[in-house]
Amino acid sequence: MADATLIREEAAHEQKNWVRLTNDCNNHCVFCLDTMAFDGTVRPSMEIKAQIVEGRKRGATRLILSGGEPTIHPHFLDFVKLGRRSGYRRVQTVTNGRMFAYPEFLARAADSGLDEITFSLHGHTAKLHDALVGAPGAFEQEVTGLRAALAAGRFIVNVDIVINKMNVVHLPEMLETFIDWGVREFDLLQVVPFGNAWGKAKDALFYDLDGHEQALSRAFAIARRPGIQIWLNRFPPPHAEGFEELIQDPYKLNDEVRGRREEFDRYLTLGEKLDCREPERCKRCYLEPLCDGLDRVLEHRALPEVEVLRLVDPPPRAEALPRAKVAHVVAEGASRALALASLSPNAELWLELESYRDLDSADLGGRAVGRIFVATAVDLARVRDWPGEFEIAVMLRAETAPLVPSLVTLGARLLVCAPSYQRVTDQQREDVDTRALCTALPAAVRTRGIPACLGGREPERREPVFDTAALGPDGRVDMARHTRRFIAAGFMTKSRRCGDCRYDARCAGVHINFARAHGYRMLEPVVG
Repeated sequence: MADATLIREEAAHEQKNWVRLTNDCNNHCVFCLDTMAFDGTVRPSMEIKAQIVEGRKRGATRLILSGGEPTIHPHFLDFVKLGRRSGYRRVQTVTNGRMFAYPEFLARAADSGLDEITFSLHGHTAKLHDALVGAPGAFEQEVTGLRAALAAGRFIVNVDIVINKMNVVHLPEMLETFIDWGVREFDLLQVVPFGNAWGKAKDALFYDLDGHEQALSRAFAIARRPGIQIWLNRFPPPHAEGFEELIQDPYKLNDEVRGRREEFDRYLTLGEKLDCREPERCKRCYLEPLCDGLDRVLEHRALPEVEVLRLVDPPPRAEALPRAKVAHVVAEGASRALALASLSPNAELWLELESYRDLDSADLGGRAVGRIFVATAVDLARVRDWPGEFEIAVMLRAETAPLVPSLVTLGARLLVCAPSYQRVTDQQREDVDTRALCTALPAAVRTRGIPACLGGREPERREPVFDTAALGPDGRVDMARHTRRFIAAGFMTKSRRCGDCRYDARCAGVHINFARAHGYRMLEPVVG
């Protein structure tokens, strides 16, 4: 299982260059995200070629040609050849597959260097698929192309399916059908409230996940068969309980944000509100917590004073920062931390350093240190006897966990904290039995970021933080940086069972990678 997790993780974290070839399609999918932008054109070839070459220069190893429908671009095969010549490890296309029904086109695609074809196939019968894609005959044509691609033996062939109200009850049967044809890898994409999907057809597309739990579970269980790979995309994580290994890697939020870059840019530069931000749409959108976090960051950016200012290297070079009661300084060492702390001269200091080796020799200039975050055994030994009444916040890892019992004499000055990791493999390697350790701690010891069901006590309140990691060099909120910080520390989740817990309203849950690593079963509602 560990090897399988690592393989999936490496695939999710591979640097990809998505290149749109067309603003047109020969299907008319009722859930299409892009229809509103279609104008019947194909993108200029020189513009596409420049994007292909530049993506490789920036380090992308997988080229994904998409649309609209990419294969209807008259120079599709030229772009495949350019991708191969540019040095991409893999050239892939995501397509409705209809062009591959033509044997000559399929053969030329293989000869040009196309490695992988993802067929978008949303039903296992012509009646269902054609109704969803709005094109009579599309199913027969696509299936012809799919079977031919499988028979050729020259491609990686997979299928993506948009799960919606019209096909969700058939999902297990669809997978079985495609497996019988020879398909072994599937992307299951939850319908999302954009484009056509949030138009006239929305009542026919959006479905009650609780009411279709049986069909979804039967489909997800197919992933546990040898040789079958299933990926979930944009699917609400709590509804994958019991199949947490399928939950989408949070890293892929970066792709989601890049796909809506223009909208976020207008919001951040012009103040033009996202037109999708309405309760009915947001509750059906995978990006809701990310957007909620963005709104909070913008609110804090406009304040003259914040409770906690998290300062990271390098700091923004422009725009004044708000005053703060606490400056949470994240730096390589004490000397650099003090330079950052000068940006918030009157605040109490919290220190989170990569190493505390120079702490004794550092001149703090009389600054009060209220808290020190420690993540290694060596640094824990360095700071535990350092003079002062500061709190020691121990990041609970395999390395530090054995030392925590020796620190209980600190009483309320000791905080046991749950670290978060951007990779689930790191989470699996570093995590310890949190419940067993915390249960044995005296009541005076506090926890941070550890739900009461795991920590044996209600965790301390998380202070509202304004984080400079979300800012660009100009001091303005940057969407890509905000996304990376959200993935690293803000992407929290709960089991649906947590609604029965008496701490539910005050509990943020666990980081998404904790749920992916250990399952929601670890979260047991505290009742009574």
